[in-house]
Amino acid sequence: MSLFPTPQRPRHLVEFNAGKCYRDGNMLKPDLRKGLIYMDQTDDQLLHFYWKDRKANIVEEDLIIFPEEAEMVPVPECETGRVFLLKFKSSSQKLFFWMQNANDEKDKENVDRVNKLINDLQSALNDQHGRSGRAEGDDEDSAADVLSLLGSSGQELGLTHFIKALQKQAKDREEGADISESMDED
Repeated sequence: MSLFPTPQRPRHLVEFNAGKCYRDGNMLKPDLRKGLIYMDQTDDQLLHFYWKDRKANIVEEDLIIFPEEAEMVPVPECETGRVFLLKFKSSSQKLFFWMQNANDEKDKENVDRVNKLINDLQSALNDQHGRSGRAEGDDEDSAADVLSLLGSSGQELGLTHFIKALQKQAKDREEGADISESMDED
């Protein structure tokens, strides 16, 4: 634990390494720069799709995407299966990206996440909130745990009793006992 908390890097709704591709006639050619795709919901509640050059740390694409306006799909002609197209339904705009992680295990998961964010943002946010391991009400649960240490009524107790209760809780956890049973004994 630090006395001076350091600001945490903000988590994006989705984030993965991907480069851009460009058209050269009927062929797609990779832009060899290291890139990053990520999506965020801004304060105005709009969903943004970003592509950033990782080396220069410059955002080159910042697109506002409305619900069900676009989808990311694999390019079937790609032999590796790692080139994807972000196509817009309301225009002819098409952006091509190639996955840059060495392992392709999360390609489908990342593309599915992009599509879920575009098609059902609220559901995707709820899923992410549940996956983070910190659901609403966690603060209330931890407060209830502290109150249980202080006694069932939450009355003020001496520091010595509180420390003993904490020590007993640690010991009971080691033994696999339920802390609520041990507090009833005091």
